[in-house]
Amino acid sequence: MSKVQICNRGLSTYLGEGRINSFTEDTPAAVQCSLHYDDTLQVLIQSHHWIFAKGRKVLAQLTNDRPDEWAYKYAVPSDAQVIQWVNDAASAAMLSAQNTDPTAPYEPFGQFIYTNAATASCEYTQLVTDTTLFPAHFKKALSAAIAGNVAMPITEDTKRAQFAMQQASEALDEAICIDENQSPPKLHSTVPSWMSDRGIS
Repeated sequence: MSKVQICNRGLSTYLGEGRINSFTEDTPAAVQCSLHYDDTLQVLIQSHHWIFAKGRKVLAQLTNDRPDEWAYKYAVPSDAQVIQWVNDAASAAMLSAQNTDPTAPYEPFGQFIYTNAATASCEYTQLVTDTTLFPAHFKKALSAAIAGNVAMPITEDTKRAQFAMQQASEALDEAICIDENQSPPKLHSTVPSWMSDRGIS
């Protein structure tokens, strides 16, 4: 399913609008889909630690300009959207095995990470743009989210826009639930942020 097909699914399913053939068409739907697609994808990627978007790298060490506060300075991976944990891999594995959060204390600062962990690795959510890598539940949520974002400028109908936004929220909740169920059991007993944000304990 291509980017255009993802948008068409949102337009038809949630707005009852016609299809587009490309983002370069001179139509309101194409203009709005082109305008909103990239930002909507990025927001959705950042909303949850999706299985398909997990990344892990050994961090590149930099010259530490804050030695009185932290032992090491590293570069944030260029494709990182949300940092999940920072630690050396062995310590992270040991902490997880003890039902403990695998991260070492660290401070993100722009494109840098300060920490006392030597040879630190980082697990993070990465920005995936290849639509062939999106699982079905994510594609559905992305289609709904795009429909929600383009509803008002295309339809100029407040009720239809509100309905589309509600459908987008429900599709995201469903996608996150499916993704959580497909993940290996979490070893540390914390409530996922997507649940706590919705008042679930």
